[in-house]
Amino acid sequence: MHPLNFSQYHVLSPHSSDTYFYNWNRVVVRSCDGGSFSGDADKPDPVTGLHYRGARVFRAVVEELMARGLKNARNVLLAGGSSGGLGVMVHCDRFQRLFSGNTRVKCYADSSLFLRVKDPRRAKFFNDVLGNVVGVHHPDNALPGRCTSRLGATACFFPRNLVRYIESPFFILNSAFDSFQVRNTFSEALHDNVIHHNVSRSDMALLRDFRGQTIGALPPPSSTKGYLITSLFMHSLGTVQGFKGPMFPGQKSKSFESVLVDWFFDRTTNVHLIDPAKQPFY
Repeated sequence: MHPLNFSQYHVLSPHSSDTYFYNWNRVVVRSCDGGSFSGDADKPDPVTGLHYRGARVFRAVVEELMARGLKNARNVLLAGGSSGGLGVMVHCDRFQRLFSGNTRVKCYADSSLFLRVKDPRRAKFFNDVLGNVVGVHHPDNALPGRCTSRLGATACFFPRNLVRYIESPFFILNSAFDSFQVRNTFSEALHDNVIHHNVSRSDMALLRDFRGQTIGALPPPSSTKGYLITSLFMHSLGTVQGFKGPMFPGQKSKSFESVLVDWFFDRTTNVHLIDPAKQPFY
């Protein structure tokens, strides 16, 4: 793999002008098997011959970091974007339990609220992708038992169900019109029409319904689970696209970073923010 440039990950950037977290100890754990560090297969895949054991890899990495001093940290944020954020959902509770009660440990998922939309035809892409991950990686042991005993592993791998079983403090940053999901749920054409500000009335109705389903997938509001839903037409909003910009377009609002920092340090309680705009902004 190429050396990592932290500057491209704005939340992890070493530059004080980019992020509040610039002088924190930062570690990026890269995944290359598409399983969000959930794999726990006992036998190699019969087709590829590979062992999909992402959950074991993640556990080994964390054990190494704990031995190197992570266990002594006062503040810890487990963060991920896109499929990495799904991995954060999978591991948040186990990760949090590794620390003493004197350590503030919270989790943050960016652009990871992958939907299985109501229309079966449009749900096919994410049904296939997440279903294949479950079939190949066997993440059953990594998922909450209270969820899998009721719904099964495939349903519990979808964030809408998974996030409801997370007990640790958790923050969700997502677009109501996530560009990656719009492309793969609807079409490349609709994705491009949004970018070029050429959305028809019927397509806008589709997008607004998608927005409603995204909001409906959020966990019930609580003091430990926060969320920020913007209308910016992007994917990986804070991790890659930028972190200092306003959370809502067209108005003076706090930045993504300031909302997350206030939530992390308990400066603000009950952070449940949804952009009222009902159209995507690009």
